[in-house]
Amino acid sequence: MPTAARARIVRFVTCAAYTIAAISVGWAADSVAQSLFNRVRIGVLDNVRNFPRYICVQTVVRSQFELPRAGSSCATAIANTERNADERVLRWHDRLRLDVGVGEKSEMYSWAGASKFEASDISAMIARGASGSGEFGSFLVSVFGGDAEDFVYHGLKEMPFGRVAFYDFKVPRSKSHYQYSVGASKGYAITGYHGSFYADPESADLRELDLQTSEFRESDPVCRVEDKIEYARTQVGQKTFMLPKAASMDVIYRNSTESLNETSFSGCREYVGESSIRFDVDDNGNVPEAEKRPELRALPPKTHLRVRINPPVDSDKAAAGDPITGVVDAPVKEKGEIIVHAGDKLHGRIVRLEQTMGPAPRWTVAILFETIERNGVEQKVSLKPDDDGDRSPASAPGGRFRISPVGSGNSITSERPAGGGIFSFQEYGNLVLGQKFVSEWETR
Repeated sequence: MPTAARARIVRFVTCAAYTIAAISVGWAADSVAQSLFNRVRIGVLDNVRNFPRYICVQTVVRSQFELPRAGSSCATAIANTERNADERVLRWHDRLRLDVGVGEKSEMYSWAGASKFEASDISAMIARGASGSGEFGSFLVSVFGGDAEDFVYHGLKEMPFGRVAFYDFKVPRSKSHYQYSVGASKGYAITGYHGSFYADPESADLRELDLQTSEFRESDPVCRVEDKIEYARTQVGQKTFMLPKAASMDVIYRNSTESLNETSFSGCREYVGESSIRFDVDDNGNVPEAEKRPELRALPPKTHLRVRINPPVDSDKAAAGDPITGVVDAPVKEKGEIIVHAGDKLHGRIVRLEQTMGPAPRWTVAILFETIERNGVEQKVSLKPDDDGDRSPASAPGGRFRISPVGSGNSITSERPAGGGIFSFQEYGNLVLGQKFVSEWETR
């Protein structure tokens, strides 16, 4: 995968304030175009202002393509992409599943189902590949809150989702809040952009927002970014709001490569603090001894665990962020006493699942186990892998694996996540990790 795409990050920062004052778009104040524009704008900003705190599951499929080389200028790369789109070759892809929490001023991210949010910048969780944000409120506030100008009405247009009113606009760099970075060490820069929006002429509901920018520095490897966000009315709590339904981000690079992120949103729900009340506690809040659940014995350091995956992980459906369960294959004894039982479960999540294409396609999977569980009793555990690395079939007969742990010159383990293991497999189709996949782990 080209270096530029690994480092490429796009982020959109929320505008802090906006007003509802009418914006003139160059038509007569009582024209149909102006009237519809005013209704759309007021509806969008009112929608953003009244957002509850809510969470959606965000599934992102990321793909990177290579086009025939045709020079190194941006004009050449863009023309080459448009001319040879059908000839592009898939070189890399992965899938991510995240929870995105939308609050009053910003978005927060975590792996799907995690107990707490981990980052306000999606790129802090995703070190590789292109990433972006802003679909929920930032773009809307910017375009309809006063940054955009030079609106042009193009009449009605037939789209896959129906007949809609079609407007163009632009946001100059001087008023833009669109920030981008091509590497974590280079910081963020501002770029202007232009785009279009499509709205239902009857309800004035926003249906789609398209954005494009190519105002990058000559030293930047990226040439053009196109964002498309589809909106739909979605129930959150007892009310409905206009929320993102799907989005895409398409990035063109000078070296005639293209990154495409396709995002879907589901399971949107109001985010409220949860509490519970118990009546079986004493005056100090202590639970009676008879009601306490037995705790598992803390495992001593260097306890060795042999683990199989169940249920299986299938790359056709799985994503980084999904939970994963490992089942201990054999009991572990210390001084003649069983301290880990066969069948005990390790719970964690996949933190990386990607395939690099080519003559020898390769899957890379990173796994992080966080707890151990027996008979419904669960406690935290800290593990390190004993045998992660390259699991490609060796050239020797018998279907053995070439296992290359740390210290043996295996570069894949240099990308090992903190507290987890990373495994590499040479596979042409999908990858399934199940009972036949065995890994060795050791407590810290």
